[in-house]
Amino acid sequence: MNIITRHCINPNIIVHYHDSETYEYVRPYNYKDFCGLIDRWKIILIEKYNVSPGQTICPIIGPNIFYYAMLFAAAELGLVIIVDWPHAYNEQDLHSYKMKIHGKIDFISTARFLHDPEHPNYVYWEVQRDLMYGRVLICEEDFHTYEIQNIELFNKMPTIIWATPSSPLVYSCSSGTTGAPKKIINTHEKVYLMAQRLGSFYVEKNSSILHTHLIHHGASICYHFLPGFMFGKDQFTFPNDRGCPTALPEFVNANKINQLFLFTPWMMTDYLKHTETATHQVNIITLYQIPADLLPLVKKKNINFIKSPFGDTTIGLGFFLKNVDQTTDEASYDVTNMGPVLDDFFQIELRENRLYISCPTLNSGWATSDDQFEKIGDDYYFRGRANQYRINAEWIKLNDLEQQVKELFGPTGASIVIDPEMQQIYLAVWEENTEAEKKLKTYFTDNYDNVNVSYVLRGEIYNEFFLSRKIDNSKIRQVCRELILSKGRQ
Repeated sequence: MNIITRHCINPNIIVHYHDSETYEYVRPYNYKDFCGLIDRWKIILIEKYNVSPGQTICPIIGPNIFYYAMLFAAAELGLVIIVDWPHAYNEQDLHSYKMKIHGKIDFISTARFLHDPEHPNYVYWEVQRDLMYGRVLICEEDFHTYEIQNIELFNKMPTIIWATPSSPLVYSCSSGTTGAPKKIINTHEKVYLMAQRLGSFYVEKNSSILHTHLIHHGASICYHFLPGFMFGKDQFTFPNDRGCPTALPEFVNANKINQLFLFTPWMMTDYLKHTETATHQVNIITLYQIPADLLPLVKKKNINFIKSPFGDTTIGLGFFLKNVDQTTDEASYDVTNMGPVLDDFFQIELRENRLYISCPTLNSGWATSDDQFEKIGDDYYFRGRANQYRINAEWIKLNDLEQQVKELFGPTGASIVIDPEMQQIYLAVWEENTEAEKKLKTYFTDNYDNVNVSYVLRGEIYNEFFLSRKIDNSKIRQVCRELILSKGRQ
């Protein structure tokens, strides 16, 4: 059946376990060993926590081998895994729309040390988040200390599968770039089919896989985590807080790791700049465009390929799969060319240059991602977001504003957000740039009669607005609304 269980894991798998504190190598776990970890989590969840299918669980401790085993245990028991849950940096974050979108969460998987004020990783507002939204806290330490009560029941764990193809597997959230974030529900069958399909395109059988993050985004489970476990053999973990840019390439090269998920532009750029020339096959998956200035580094560092899947988390993943490799011609390279249709899993049409998608395999009808494309030959060229908004009786294209801000402030210098409900435009400045602000004001004056930036957000910490893989525009929108409202009260 098309469900996420141990049966979709490569039977040749070896999960390499490193100590979470010292990061010294402990031991490898083969398929049988790893399934034993899954069974131990399942008996704990059933005996101690009395879980039932359809309950929600949000694992926030990892990545490590116990985190991976819990994901498969939760999946087999029909629990719904919440990913992409926001961090909390202040009291305001506790009441954000994205924080509340899933309501009360039945189980939050954490660790006791994260709730210990004496521990260096203790964060007060994160603890308040867990206590406010979690019904029950499950601590990773339970895995090591729990005494099984019913051995006969434990022996049945491999065959206890409560999930069905139609069971929800993952709850995530849309970015909120163009409006209020939306709750996204993906079933076992949809995740299984998308992960298997994508893995067949870029994960070689029995290759080695690197995991650096939790399942931090609604797409990452299908783009990397599950394809790695389905097709890969050696599974390595190098948590993102262990150090980059030099330590990560050293770890990859020392262990001859083949498959990397460098989902942001700076992760990819840092890796290419600091890695030695590869003497083994290195494949990279990213979630952003692959800029032309990286092509010389790809070739110099002997990277086998970089692929960038194009999809929409609310519809499906992997409509197109952009590819850069050693044969890519730098002179004719076009960053907007997403390539041809990959297969018949998705049906794709352009209607007035807007991308529409359906998926007969999953019985899903036509929907638009609100992306503009142009088809030249067999290839599809991305022409930006199609979203338009009516602000002060004038039509505004979000893509035009975002491009202008990127050109003036650089890729991470500022973010611009439209708030159509309040008829406002907000500019969040992460790196002060007076000249860029002046030019942006001139841009509005030259192109619009009654539209300009309504409010400039300053002095905020970039990382506190960064969620999963990009800036959280919905948080900028919410913070600006509240600041404007508070000033109006003064």
